[in-house]
Amino acid sequence: MVNEGISRDVDTREAVSRIHGMSQGLEEAISLLYNAFIYNRETFIDEAEVIIRGVKDVEKELTDALISASKSDESARLFAPIPAHIERMAGNLEHIARSIRAKVRDSILFSDKAISEVSFLFQRTREILNTTSDLILARNTFIANYIKKSEAEIEHTANQFATLHEERLVEGLCLPKSSGLYIVMLDSIKRIAYHAKEIAEKLTR
Repeated sequence: MVNEGISRDVDTREAVSRIHGMSQGLEEAISLLYNAFIYNRETFIDEAEVIIRGVKDVEKELTDALISASKSDESARLFAPIPAHIERMAGNLEHIARSIRAKVRDSILFSDKAISEVSFLFQRTREILNTTSDLILARNTFIANYIKKSEAEIEHTANQFATLHEERLVEGLCLPKSSGLYIVMLDSIKRIAYHAKEIAEKLTR
C-alpha cells in the first residue's frame, strides 16, 4: 500500500518500489474517475479519492527519506524529485474528481462531443500514467521519449478541444455550468501529462 510507514533509512530499491506503487495508484484512480464520468456514479469517485489521498499522504515522508539517502546514494538522488511530481499529478486528479462529482450531483449535461473529447483525453492520460509506471522501473530512454511525445500530443489536443468548446459555447451548444467543469478537466489533464514529462526528463538525464 502506498500509505505504509517509511523509514528515513529506506533502501533505495524499496523506495523505487513505493514510487511505482504511487504511480500505479494514479492509474487505478483515473480509471475509476473515467467510470464515474461515463456512468454518473459517485461511488467510483469515492474509491478514487481514497487512492489519491493515499498517494498524497506518502509523498513527503518518501521524499524526505530519499533526500536523506541521496547523500551517499546517487540512485536515491535521482529519484528524490519523483514523488513530488506524482503528488502533483494526484492533486490534479483531485480537481478532476471534484468536477465529476459536481457533474453527477447537479445532473449537469455534457454534449456528445464534449463526452467524446474528455473520454479520448482520459484514455491518453491513463496510457501516459501506465507508461510512467513502466519508466520508474525500467528507466528506458525509448519509454521516456514516448512519454515526452505523448505529453506534447495531449497538450496540443486539449488546446484544440478547448478552442472547439469555446465555439460551441458561443453558438449556445453547451451550457455555462458544464463549460467550467470541462475546462477544469482539460487543464488538469494537461498538468498531469506535464508532470509525466518532467519525470521522464529527470529519470533519463
